[in-house]
Amino acid sequence: MNLNQSIRDVARRIPPGKSLDFLARGFSYALFYKGHLRERGIEQHKMMIIATIARSGTHYAMLLLTNYVAALASRKLPIGPSEMNIMLPNNWHLNYMSYHKLPFGPMIASPPKPPNGDIAYLRLDEITRSHSLFQKVYWRHHKVLHLYRNPLDYSVSLYNYKHKKRPDLPDRCESPEEVLELKFENYCQMYESYTRASSDGRYSVLRIAYESLIFEPHFWLRSIVEWLGCEVDGPALEEAVAASTIKNVKQAENLGGKVNPEALGLRGSFISSGQVGQWREHYTDRQFLFWKDKFLARGIDIEAMILEG
Repeated sequence: MNLNQSIRDVARRIPPGKSLDFLARGFSYALFYKGHLRERGIEQHKMMIIATIARSGTHYAMLLLTNYVAALASRKLPIGPSEMNIMLPNNWHLNYMSYHKLPFGPMIASPPKPPNGDIAYLRLDEITRSHSLFQKVYWRHHKVLHLYRNPLDYSVSLYNYKHKKRPDLPDRCESPEEVLELKFENYCQMYESYTRASSDGRYSVLRIAYESLIFEPHFWLRSIVEWLGCEVDGPALEEAVAASTIKNVKQAENLGGKVNPEALGLRGSFISSGQVGQWREHYTDRQFLFWKDKFLARGIDIEAMILEG
């Protein structure tokens, strides 16, 4: 265990631990983060973070946005996963603020690369991504697009992606329900942090269910563009949705394209079917009722989510 982690673990066990953590974040924001963005020509209100619960449409949203701006720039479509990652190369907690390395750092794992200039069509300097809890210190002036997914399908997708395809994984789970048991607390904390932020009024947060984005990509891409304060170009929007299909992604993967180059040890496709309602193949009615009650005890009503395709 490193020194940063040891200090944070000790701080959590003492009464003022949360206040100390908040102070550490505040100092790092003032002394490092603001200057880090300024040095790269990024205005805080022109950074958008696609902040998601894992397996909830991060890369689909990135594809829609890169294909949309490419259409506006009259570039050839489709933009595939490899080009998408060149256009939007940065991960927020690796390239902008490694908050889990507080208090001593290093504050970034590696310097950010310049994003493609076409994102200026969306009045943005940067589009990056994160699977972290909502960062109320660092993201106070950013635009945050939050995607989430019903937890049952989330567990199936994470099982297929991380556990089923990685037999040597140390904490490998044998079923989607084991994944949900492992990730229950993390899912709840993620979900709760963004619902609080979106209702707070101080932050610019747009929350979209993964299922809604899959079923109505035209509507939600339009909503994102309008939320960013831009006029929607109808033909470019149509082109972007048509270019961002799972079929196109899989074809690009077959030609060597990688949706997530940072995923090590992955066997087969990054994506499965992307379908809604896969959980019914893995959960009995009794198991569903158990998890419904467990989530409801945390204030999360999964029956209010989209559970069927």
